[in-house]
Amino acid sequence: MFKGLKRLIIPVICLAVLICCASCEVKSKVNVNAEAAPIDSEWSFDHAVNKGTDVPRRMFIKDADFPHFSTDGETFTFNIVPEKIYSGTIVANGDGTYVIYNSSGSQSLNVTVEGNSLTVHITDDTYVVFVAK
Repeated sequence: MFKGLKRLIIPVICLAVLICCASCEVKSKVNVNAEAAPIDSEWSFDHAVNKGTDVPRRMFIKDADFPHFSTDGETFTFNIVPEKIYSGTIVANGDGTYVIYNSSGSQSLNVTVEGNSLTVHITDDTYVVFVAK
């Protein structure tokens, strides 16, 4: 009886630890009171909001699976999922806000830089937040 129980306990403990670790949220690094980061900073995914629901960064997920944003101040690349990369031009409004236009110029999104964070606004209640590295 004890031998069978020992064999069962080890996988159960391993599974419990795996579930706990896989669901760990990373604390947000957004600091709106920090000095404004330049738009061409190296940006790292912090969190997102999808239709009003917070989508935090999670531990133990590969960096390649997170959204990415990069710009040289004139052009940008942006993806939410690795398979769909958008690129185009970026226009500064001069007040910490920007407009990004896709390559065809048919779609635009607003971008805000506040403190060490950059927010890409998809809709009023859906956006992706990055922090400067």
